Amino acid sequence: MALTDGNPWAALLFKPFSALLPVDFQYVGPWLALCYALMGYFGAQLVETVSPRPVPMVLGGALLALSPVMVGRFGHPTLCAHWLLVALLWLNLRDIPDARTATRSLGLAALFNAIASGTHPYWVAMLMPLTLTLGVRLVWSRKLGPARVAALCAGIAGLDVALFALFGYFGGSGLGAEGFGEFSADLATLVNPMGWSRLLPDLPAAPRQGEGFGYLGAGALLLGVLAGVSVLARLREARTLDWRRVLPAALIVLLMAVFALSSRVTWLGQPVADLGALYAPLTKATNAFRASGRFVWPLHYLLVVGAVLLVVRLWRGVPVVAGAALLVALALQAYDVREEKSALFKPVRFQRLESAAWNALQGSYQHLALFPPHVQWVCRYDEPLVNALAYQAYRMKLTFNSGYASRTPEALTAECHARLPPGGLDASTAYVVLPEHLRPFLDAGAKCGTVEGLPVCVVAGNTDAFAQGLARQPIR
Repeated sequence: MALTDGNPWAALLFKPFSALLPVDFQYVGPWLALCYALMGYFGAQLVETVSPRPVPMVLGGALLALSPVMVGRFGHPTLCAHWLLVALLWLNLRDIPDARTATRSLGLAALFNAIASGTHPYWVAMLMPLTLTLGVRLVWSRKLGPARVAALCAGIAGLDVALFALFGYFGGSGLGAEGFGEFSADLATLVNPMGWSRLLPDLPAAPRQGEGFGYLGAGALLLGVLAGVSVLARLREARTLDWRRVLPAALIVLLMAVFALSSRVTWLGQPVADLGALYAPLTKATNAFRASGRFVWPLHYLLVVGAVLLVVRLWRGVPVVAGAALLVALALQAYDVREEKSALFKPVRFQRLESAAWNALQGSYQHLALFPPHVQWVCRYDEPLVNALAYQAYRMKLTFNSGYASRTPEALTAECHARLPPGGLDASTAYVVLPEHLRPFLDAGAKCGTVEGLPVCVVAGNTDAFAQGLARQPIR
């Protein structure tokens, strides 16, 4: 489950109720709704650190929820949990008056890390550094002793590793994959709409740098300018702010942003620096987190949060100014983001297999296999065919051998080009065979026929109802 880019926590929590749920139940829609609700909530909590007024809290939370980088990930739902980043920024920036609140903050950080561990490993890679910066701030402010903070942070890291192990991230041949240096963020990513803006022009970028998409949005950019103007206009007030509070988090966020640039640093898609020698000793880590461009997200949110908090805090005595600035920024952001580009609005090619002949698989077979297997990034991948067969296997309670996986065993590449399945044909498996691969199956004595226009083969000795159906439309 972990390596299919599914949602391990959701799968685990809903599994006990599978007998009560409809066959076509899905939790992606509720998950996306939850991500938006929590983004707005923690955005409002951040604003409350500088003003308890409901208007700026609502406007600030809504502005964060309209982030282009979040809507841009709809095609990858587990990576829509951007509220986890905002929640960790809230823990880093909020008031911590005593040791009890400090301990509770680390407890909440542990909870958010646990949620991240069962959602997507990239979240843990971003949250754990922000958890450490929270610990640094607690020691720096003398709310907790260094030994206690170190023990608590080690416990949180251990929790992440344990959950990774339980969800299966450490199985197989490793977590590495190609792409580091290409799935990166461009130096201009914060102002490059990449087709998502109605107001600002697109800037050049390299072909695979969509993973490093970090566009702030026209509204957030305007608010950033207004925040800068506010600092100059209310300089005396700005000097009283506790800038040290944000320093640990800001430093680690900047380091993550540097990693987002990868070993091949680009400006408008053109290489400007080669950091290959710097990353050479870290190949295992960089291959595991090959889409380094995603690590620009913490900087994206820190900049938006910083703009919101500065405007609200510096104009706290004149709340109408802060409210007007946030309202204009929110309206501009809502207009600017081209939501029609979202995966939610793209047509989905999905066609169910309709023949009743497939029903005969249930009870007689344990596996449905596409041969050769279709695995994205590794083998030929016919997504409509894979989806149709995978859904049929699900309906028949059979396993299936094809689909999308974020990491795959190296041996799978050889299987993609094999003449027959390794170990020969299996009596408990029904094989959907691509036409150009039928001859080896027939030469091996397989019983092959056509079901709904698809060539299907089983072991010659099978006499079940499905095998008999194949014999009525034989392929020789």
